[in-house]
Amino acid sequence: MLTGEFSSAVWINSTDKKLLEKAVGGSATLDCQFTLAPDDFGNLEIEWTRLSKPGLTPDSEIIVYSAGQIYDHYYEPLKDRVHFTSMDPRSGDGSINLLLLTPSDSGTYRCQVKKVPGIQRITTILRVMQAPSKPSCHLKGTAEVGGNVVLHCNAVEGAIPIDYNWQRTTEPYAQPSPARLDVTAGTFHILGAKETDSGTYQCTARNRVGMENCILDLKIVHPSMVGMISGTVAGILVVLAVITFIVYRRYKCKDDLVEEDTANDIREDASPPKHRKLVTESTV
Repeated sequence: MLTGEFSSAVWINSTDKKLLEKAVGGSATLDCQFTLAPDDFGNLEIEWTRLSKPGLTPDSEIIVYSAGQIYDHYYEPLKDRVHFTSMDPRSGDGSINLLLLTPSDSGTYRCQVKKVPGIQRITTILRVMQAPSKPSCHLKGTAEVGGNVVLHCNAVEGAIPIDYNWQRTTEPYAQPSPARLDVTAGTFHILGAKETDSGTYQCTARNRVGMENCILDLKIVHPSMVGMISGTVAGILVVLAVITFIVYRRYKCKDDLVEEDTANDIREDASPPKHRKLVTESTV
């Protein structure tokens, strides 16, 4: 319940000192519902102010409703991003919307409703935080039957704390047993893995203002199959290397033949060397 600083018939029904936590890029509605009384005879004024910290810059007006007019050009950082939620605030709704929130919008906002002789005020605390970025789902090492398989999930950005949760999204939907989840580190340990633990798993990263998820397809195989797959991959690489070498040698030999033919053509077309005239001296 709010007690005004002055004797007043105006009554603000919204909660005072309400805390709002919102995500960057989202929107926030700051409530200011009020009731007027017949004793209030003056012009209705609704003023929203962003309060400064003690000893710093003065409080800043951000939007005002007065005598049927709306003035929203006072506060440059919120220009074109703040407006009354109601088309007619006289109806008893002086709430405002803040759009495209940024971390710098965090602060304390005050709504003041005045209609002489009544006046009332409430404040709202807004915190704008970064929701988790899309996390990365990955598996470290191999997933073998009988081994301990560890699924990893990590969101690079986001206001802490971030909680992680792993869920199986294909049949059977039940989690592997035994398994261990670390909600802080984002790891999911499948102990003594079985082939039936194969499937699609989803990790959800969540904080107070948002959530994101990623998907991982998990295939649990026998150790012999792991070696077979590795051998097959190695064999394919060897075959590709041999084919590459053969193609290289074929083009190399072709280039050598072209160079040899070119050299022969030059020798056949060249002019014969000129004979040098021998000069013999006559003996006296």
